[in-house]
Order: sequence, then C-alpha cells, then structure tokens
Amino acid sequence: MHTAVQRVSFRLERERSLGLVGESGCGKTTIGMALMGLLPPSAQVLSGSVLFEGEDLISASDARMREIRWSEISMIFQAAMNALNPVHRVQDQIAEAIITHEPSLSSHAVAHRTRALFELVKIPQSRLKDYPHQFSGGMRQRVIIAMALACNPSLIIADEPTTALDVIVQDQILKSIATFQKETKIGMIFISHDIAVVADVCTDIGVMYGGSLVELGRTEDVFHCPAHPYTRLLVGSLLTLSDEPADLSRVSCEIDPTATGESFVGCPFNELCADAFPACKKGEAGWIELSKSHWVRCLLARKGGGE
Repeated sequence: MHTAVQRVSFRLERERSLGLVGESGCGKTTIGMALMGLLPPSAQVLSGSVLFEGEDLISASDARMREIRWSEISMIFQAAMNALNPVHRVQDQIAEAIITHEPSLSSHAVAHRTRALFELVKIPQSRLKDYPHQFSGGMRQRVIIAMALACNPSLIIADEPTTALDVIVQDQILKSIATFQKETKIGMIFISHDIAVVADVCTDIGVMYGGSLVELGRTEDVFHCPAHPYTRLLVGSLLTLSDEPADLSRVSCEIDPTATGESFVGCPFNELCADAFPACKKGEAGWIELSKSHWVRCLLARKGGGE
C-alpha cells in the first residue's frame, strides 16, 4: 500500500488564502480531492478528520457531499478551462450549476447572478451567449472561475489554475483571483508548484514534501524567513534580476517528492538535507512553533543546528 499524504494539519479562516506549494507528486492535489470527497475508488482516508464549519467531511455521506460541493466548497481543477461543454453556451453552463443547487431561484435571479459573475471576472456581458470555442484560453479560465463562484461558496480550492497559460495571461488570471477572493471574502486554498506565485496571491503558505506538510505560516514569515531545508531550497531557486550571474549550484539536489510509503521512516527530506543528523533518520519532529504565525516540522529547528 502506498501512502500518498500523511502528517498534514492546517486551519484556514474565512477571508484568508492558504497556498499549498511543492513539486509535482508531493500530495497537494490529493489534499484538495480529499477535501472535496473526490478521491478515486482505489484511495481511502485511513485516519484523521476534515472539519468544515464544525462538520466532519470524512464521515459525511455521498448525498451530503453532493450538497456541499459547489454550494459550500468549490474547486477549480487543473486544466479546467478544457472542461467546458463545447455545444452549450457559457451562460447556460454557469446557470446550470446555480439551478442545480438553488432550484427555487427564478430564471430572472439566475440570469442576474450570471451577469454579475461575468462582471466579477472581467468578461463583457456581451459574451454571455458565446460558445467555449469563441473564447481564448485565458477567457475560458475566467469562465471556470465564475462557475466556481456561482453558488456563493465559503471555500474555493484552486488547483494550478494558470496551468498552460502564457505569463501575461497568467498574471491577469492571478490578479482576478486575488481580486474576487478579496471582494467575496471567501476562504481559498491555492495549489501550486511555484512559491513565488503563492507568495504573491496568498496570505499563508504551507510547504509540502514527500506527502507531508513540513512548514506552515504567514506568507511573509515563510517566504522571507524559511525554516525548513526544503523551503530554503524552494526560495533559493528563484532567479532575481542582478548584475551577477545566478549561482544555481547552491540549490541543486536529487529530489524525489513522491518518496513515501509504508517503509518510510524519519523526516521525508533527511536523505537530501545537508544538515541532517542521525535523529532525522529515526523520527520526524512534530510542529515546532517559531512564532505565533510560523511553524515547522524539522528537528534542526528544535536542535538549533546540525551536529
């Protein structure tokens, strides 16, 4: 049996945004799918709980989870812009999500909300009756964002929402996400492999490695004062504009972010950490509080350095 995610714990308050960052395969999307109750049949949650406004989603029935999805928690999936039905107008696809969860709404109210959503994501209302193929990739992604907000959820999970978009469109989409999250005052979990993007969009950052959450805190704490060796590698890998050529040798290592399983012992990063000491191979630290808004799972933080 392969363990995809373990030792993950965080709390997200309304109006705040948590960026889950880490390399492909480290368990970020699995967390999002578990929160939505959308894990494949071959996967199961063996322990733990997911408390959403006091309700444990892990023990919720399938019928209850269908009620929660989109109306209380919505998700922007990877490459979601390709998921629009090509034979239906975009306004009808947004309206369908609203009608499904709020069947008592009048057609006038549904149409009004659809227009408001288009305005929120900066799409002209004249495009409401267009088909998906008439939109650019960035515009289709904005439609998906509008659909995710259609039922006024309390939480939105954005899984790599700018994948496959060029940098200019990516910047526009990220600004739109930051704007609607601020205007609607909802909570957001933003999944990405790019710590620079997460730092720009989110109020808090959680760093994933090997299926575990290894550092958690306010963005300014994690980004400017990284405490876990892996987080320092992520931050150190960012290129900056300077007169001196970048020295990439300081951030080079053989990383396997999927290295988890039943035989896993100790800190998931111990074999790659230059400062690891014997205890790192035998057990992993619990959360160590560095400040009231910054925590790390690293024995070095408790020890004060390597041996």
